[in-house]
Amino acid sequence: MKNEEKIPENILLSDISKRVKMRNVWSQIIMNLIHGFGFSAFNVVLQPFIFTLTGESLFYTGIIISISNIMMFLPMPFIGFLSDKFGIKTIWLFGPPIFSFGLIILVFTSNIPILKVGILIYVLGAMVNSLNFQIFVSENSGGSKKGFMYGLVFFAYFGGAIGGTSFVVLNPAFNAQVYFLILSIILIIEWLILVFIIRTPTSSSSIQIRDLSNPTDSEQKKTPKLFQNSKIKVATFFFAFDVFVWGIVLSVYNAGLKANYNFLDSNIAFIALWFQISNMVSQIPAGRIADKIGRKKCLIISQFFGMVFFSMNVVVSILWSQGITIFLFPGLILGQIFFGLAVTTFIPSEQMTLTNLDDKRKGFSYGIVTFIRGIGMLPTGAIGGFLAESINYTAPFIVGLVGLVIEIWFLAKYFKD
Repeated sequence: MKNEEKIPENILLSDISKRVKMRNVWSQIIMNLIHGFGFSAFNVVLQPFIFTLTGESLFYTGIIISISNIMMFLPMPFIGFLSDKFGIKTIWLFGPPIFSFGLIILVFTSNIPILKVGILIYVLGAMVNSLNFQIFVSENSGGSKKGFMYGLVFFAYFGGAIGGTSFVVLNPAFNAQVYFLILSIILIIEWLILVFIIRTPTSSSSIQIRDLSNPTDSEQKKTPKLFQNSKIKVATFFFAFDVFVWGIVLSVYNAGLKANYNFLDSNIAFIALWFQISNMVSQIPAGRIADKIGRKKCLIISQFFGMVFFSMNVVVSILWSQGITIFLFPGLILGQIFFGLAVTTFIPSEQMTLTNLDDKRKGFSYGIVTFIRGIGMLPTGAIGGFLAESINYTAPFIVGLVGLVIEIWFLAKYFKD
């Protein structure tokens, strides 16, 4: 009789867990939709805002971006450790308020030192938010459909991003700080969803807390051996080098558009809009493709799309310098479309890799790799700004093309699904 009673109870618990996971996924989709709206508008105007405050210097803009990159790696192992120890949702709750506080500082200051503090705080909040958000998607996704689920979640993000970028295009007279304030309000809404709607599945973080509170001897012995795992070593090098290559280009990309082509924020937003459209249209198919052909092939395809994006910017700049301006917007738009394809073929494979490096310590392993990845990101703003300002606007893109060739070689030789 006891066995007969256990069966329906287990089925009931499993059914409840599935419902909780489904509600979590849909909640995260809604959160990413509104976050995409606010962050895309913010992202369009941030670099031009800094560029103006620094007296229109790409190099000093790059320096400030490099300083902000400190928070993209320094706290990540600690954030991951706390998420494993106290639960993903518990630590995630701190992300939106910290992020919002940093933005409020940006709203009310035009002082460079205070601006740097605000940027450091908002990036810290963004990292707390991002790490726990991504792991929570993994925790609430089916094992064979993780690529599809990441595609669905990021489809919502880029759908919202189209709205946010369009909002900048349609409101060229708005001050940059208006968009900082809008994003801070959206973060408060996200926090309320996290508090009142999202729940921890019975099979995820609560179990992690118990296991970490009472580690077995075998688990304790495995802890220092994290980097003896070849999968983690390969992922660490690749993702650190990838963010270094792309960071050199993207850390001052929007500011470079303003400096090289005298673009307004609305012009930059119009160009970025095509990136968002490309992302939204291709996000779900890219997730399905990642599930079907594997992460390695998807990452290689992503680098080829990236090469088209870099090449288009070089060609457009050369034509512009020769007085041929008719191809400016079409060329940049085509580049943005391929940039979007590079991102959509990259994200599902990236997140499937980073959230499954170590089953016992998902948060810690994710944090460690992100920490090392952030070190690669640290000098990119200064390097990109220096190359664009002191050598030529196309120099960062040419360096990026060489980097992508190296990435493709490394993926083909060392990366395994």
